Amino acid sequence: MTFLLYKTKLESWYYMNKEAKKILILSSLVWIVSNLLHPVTPTHFTNLNLPDHVFGTSYAAMVFSMFLTAPIWGSIGDKGNRIKVLSIVTFLYGIFQIGLGLVTTLTGVIIMRSLAGMVSSGFHVGLMSALVDVSEPDKRKLNMTNYAAIMSVSGSIGFLLGGIIGYLPTIWVFIIQGMCMILISLGIKLFIKETNPQVKEDTSKKTVFIWDLLRDAKKSKEVFSFWILIFLGITFFVGIAYSGNNNAFNYYLKAELNMKPIVNGVWKALTGVLGLIANLTINVWLINKTNIKKSIVGLLFLSTAFGFLVFIYNDLYPFLIFNLIFFTLYTIQVPILQGFAVEGQFKDVGFMAGLYNAVKSLGEMLGSTIAGFSYDYNSKLPFLIGTMAFGIALVLSLINYFKNEIDKVVE
Repeated sequence: MTFLLYKTKLESWYYMNKEAKKILILSSLVWIVSNLLHPVTPTHFTNLNLPDHVFGTSYAAMVFSMFLTAPIWGSIGDKGNRIKVLSIVTFLYGIFQIGLGLVTTLTGVIIMRSLAGMVSSGFHVGLMSALVDVSEPDKRKLNMTNYAAIMSVSGSIGFLLGGIIGYLPTIWVFIIQGMCMILISLGIKLFIKETNPQVKEDTSKKTVFIWDLLRDAKKSKEVFSFWILIFLGITFFVGIAYSGNNNAFNYYLKAELNMKPIVNGVWKALTGVLGLIANLTINVWLINKTNIKKSIVGLLFLSTAFGFLVFIYNDLYPFLIFNLIFFTLYTIQVPILQGFAVEGQFKDVGFMAGLYNAVKSLGEMLGSTIAGFSYDYNSKLPFLIGTMAFGIALVLSLINYFKNEIDKVVE
């Protein structure tokens, strides 16, 4: 079965249209470069003698900015400006990341992280929406699975490369990342054509903010159906769990286990390889052959279980292995949730993708903040809190599953 699913994946790439391939290649480059810094950031903050909670508070500042701006970028893209937005935000992200490497105070770190978050949400939303634009309707879910697989393996390559160049003075890693992002921005401008040009002349569409939805009762009812609320709730708590665990893991390796950046890079690369295999096999099978809402219940149960094992084991190898399984399970969940965000739930795909990323960012902001301050109290506490968040997401998924089963019986 694994061979057949892998063959299907290769065939899906072969028959994929040219523009979709370009977007996926672009996505790969963006995710490689944007992950270069992660293995060296704990070392950089330690060298600056910043407090332990900086890893949580600085990341929270970044994702809070993403939460505020993601729907805005999505709405702007819906007007026919997706590729222009992608080019601008990747350029600015490169500039702000270089700035992050130059600042030496906690305030400076928070400011630069916030600015980076404001623009990074643009390429998060833009890449998803552009891929939907160029995908045939019956290929959207499959292409989102491809996108998630590329995110996983490319992010891991970025982690590995970041760990390797982590032996350089950390400021050079920031400069390398920033310059690469600027070059990608230029490449977008030169080689990627607009994916959503048909609405450029539609001046009646205004940029949509979350608070506009709250004021518009009719549109609120359209967007915030029972399923969408459950979906957003799951996204929110998964964001809390993953962000808290991931940020604590990166810092725990350096502060508690005194591991070099290369160890973090290699381990995250291994996670990416497993995630890629899972997306090529397990994920394709789940999407095509199972009741996907029931499968989400199972995935969240396993994430909760392995999150708890991460918390209770202090020995190095069980800690690393259980985290490896935990992160792999997360990579399986991502394309499923992303697929729900763009699969015909709302007519403005960019806005829906923006809303998904905004809620995800809000969860990540809260998760990283809690992880940062709870780490000061106990270095393993963030992992327990992440497990509890996954437990809440599990309960929400069960509520939705049983409601669907009851509705079927009633009908």
